[in-house]
Amino acid sequence: YLVADRRGTPRLFRADRIGAATLLPDPVRRRPGVELAHAWEVLRRQVEERPGGVEITVRVRRTHLDMFVRLNAAALTELPEDIGAGEWVTARLSHGSVREARTLMAFGDAVEVLAPASARAE
Repeated sequence: YLVADRRGTPRLFRADRIGAATLLPDPVRRRPGVELAHAWEVLRRQVEERPGGVEITVRVRRTHLDMFVRLNAAALTELPEDIGAGEWVTARLSHGSVREARTLMAFGDAVEVLAPASARAE
């Protein structure tokens, strides 16, 4: 993992998802009072101790599956190993709240929320 600040907020990035990097001559600037060990501990807990929250079942158009998986990898709890043929693939996600299902709207008609009804309505 790579720990970095993005717009003043600590973020955690998976190293295997970094496609390219450029070494810049500028020195590292840490925000006052920020220690790497503490930032790592907070970010690690957010990943490992995520509350179970809401299990959301969706179907995804196969044409958008790769992008869907990349953008929702942290929330995915189930994606069939044998996805077979057909236009749609069913997946399950775990979100902290029903409101987080709104992020799926970015996929337009390529993702349909199947359950629960509250997430579908959202």
